[in-house]
Amino acid sequence: MILYGTDLIKKIRNEFDNATKRIWIAVPFIGEWSAVKKIMGTKWICNSNLNMRLITDIRNEDFINPETIKQFLHKADVRTLTGLHAKIYIVDNSVFITSANLTGIAFSKRYEICEYFTIKDKHDILNVFNEWWNKSKKVDSEWRPATQRITKQPDNDAGNIKGLIKLWDLPESSINVRVFKDYQDNISSYNHLLRIYNSDKVRLLPTLTRYHELDAFLNYLFHKDENKPSLKYLEEKFRNLSDNQRILEVKKYKVKFKKWIESNPTSENYRSNIVLFVQEKLGKKRIDKLDNESLKEVVGALHTMNSDHRNKYRFLNPKNNNLETIKDSFKVLLHDDSIPIEERMELCNNKLRWFGKSSIRELVSWYYPDKYPIMNRNSNCGLKFFGYDIETY
Repeated sequence: MILYGTDLIKKIRNEFDNATKRIWIAVPFIGEWSAVKKIMGTKWICNSNLNMRLITDIRNEDFINPETIKQFLHKADVRTLTGLHAKIYIVDNSVFITSANLTGIAFSKRYEICEYFTIKDKHDILNVFNEWWNKSKKVDSEWRPATQRITKQPDNDAGNIKGLIKLWDLPESSINVRVFKDYQDNISSYNHLLRIYNSDKVRLLPTLTRYHELDAFLNYLFHKDENKPSLKYLEEKFRNLSDNQRILEVKKYKVKFKKWIESNPTSENYRSNIVLFVQEKLGKKRIDKLDNESLKEVVGALHTMNSDHRNKYRFLNPKNNNLETIKDSFKVLLHDDSIPIEERMELCNNKLRWFGKSSIRELVSWYYPDKYPIMNRNSNCGLKFFGYDIETY
């Protein structure tokens, strides 16, 4: 099938949104992160089951956006192949062989064309990609362009772009995502730290999910360690650390965390109980039966609501939020997989008063403990302590 224009961007975005096992990309030029997220969507970022590969040619450093490559390095295996010129996108069993680089300009301002087809598990295109993959070299996690153009072209697209006009629209969010616009970016950083934390394959809290063990570790650094090393990052900027430095720092503090757990062996058991409780009360088949008493129990399980009891009482006040509105909002947040999680969070935030950004993120993590991390000031300060450039809130 031949695709171009609107048909091409809609089809490739739909495949990215529904990817379950594989995203393999070979492109020489990579554009701005904001444009790439419109082309690829964001659902793939928090899908831990995806086999994610990217081949590019880092000699084209003027046309590889440093922020985008950083995001890919946090999520994917990234390699460089000298002389790469092909543009191939393999998403599960869908294949796009096209002239379009992974840039907003290519997909919205250029006359690109694509041959689209589906494959089974064995196909020549997979053999070609694997052959190139084996010939390529791993891109170092610290790679950044050595130089920057004095006059930088928008979206890192090559060639003469003067006079190009918008031909087709890139996909936009169904709503204006403001409060949660950085959510998937932060997950990317969180997952990168999680891989470093788990690199020694030592589980200190094996009854918890990996996300919740890492949250316990970050909470330890913020509250329990005698020096509380991440606490000062409420106000300070992130540390400038390389991956090797991150590894050494994680090893150092994981040893201290292990000793603390040995002295407090049951301190984190409550986490599994909250997960089971929230999943029971807010399950897809049970949520319509949620009553005021059960709602109080769910809200009482959230750290964020207990840190300031005034917000809990304001949220539960029927003058601010009636029960039906809360149930409808929670159903969208937890069970409407048709739209990205950050959009569902935004909708929930717009509907509910006194629930807030941290409570929404925390509730999602208790319900999906393997899929979404807890993100609050403790975890964000911990990420800054380990050298990730994110905001504290």
